[in-house]
Amino acid sequence: MSKLKGTLDTLSKLLIEHDWTYEMSDDHSVWTSGTNQRSLIRALIIKLQEAGMSKKVSNLFYEHYPVNGCHEVKGYGINHSWAEHLDRKAMEFNG
Repeated sequence: MSKLKGTLDTLSKLLIEHDWTYEMSDDHSVWTSGTNQRSLIRALIIKLQEAGMSKKVSNLFYEHYPVNGCHEVKGYGINHSWAEHLDRKAMEFNG
């Protein structure tokens, strides 16, 4: 579990530091860097989901994802929209 905790911490750091609007840059190096970061984030998300941590990953992802003006969530390995995430949170709260 501690290895997965470290991976979750790494994901958190990557999400905090990620340039969510990299695709809007006219600078190709910014676009390339952002694309590489997104690929790394996606790989970590998928690894954690496969380890049964989908709920934690989703919560962490949506803490940082700005929702508008950036790459769609499926490009990060997330399989449900912001609205679906909020619906799930509401059901947990009310459930």
